[in-house]
Amino acid sequence: MSAVVQFPMHMARRPVARPLARPLVAGRRAVQDEALHVASGGDLLPLRAWRGRSGRRYVVSVYPMTAMWQEAHLDAVLIAVARDGEARRIVGVRDSSPLSPEGFDGAWFGQMRACGAVELHVHLLAISAEERAAVARDLRPFQ
Repeated sequence: MSAVVQFPMHMARRPVARPLARPLVAGRRAVQDEALHVASGGDLLPLRAWRGRSGRRYVVSVYPMTAMWQEAHLDAVLIAVARDGEARRIVGVRDSSPLSPEGFDGAWFGQMRACGAVELHVHLLAISAEERAAVARDLRPFQ
């Protein structure tokens, strides 16, 4: 006797057609914010992605800037983000590691809030200090 097991099917959203070329800023591609959607069709997880000037995509978790980043011991790239309606722009980018050249500095959060940041985007997938530095360089809108 055999049993038939049916698994629920989740239909992935079809990607929206986007132009391949992004606007250039001073001869380089502009840093862009992208929404992520879960397979069930909703925005259930606080995840977004940023596409750097290189074209690489960085998935981030989104937190309100009002709460200070409590996981200072984690090695992550912190991205301070200002909002204008649905539009988002990067105000500042840094490595959260206390061993980074910038060092972990709680004053940074106050400075970013003063610059209009209301969200903290956290990228945890850059493992080494070199990777985090490369991500930060790629996402900084001005250099």
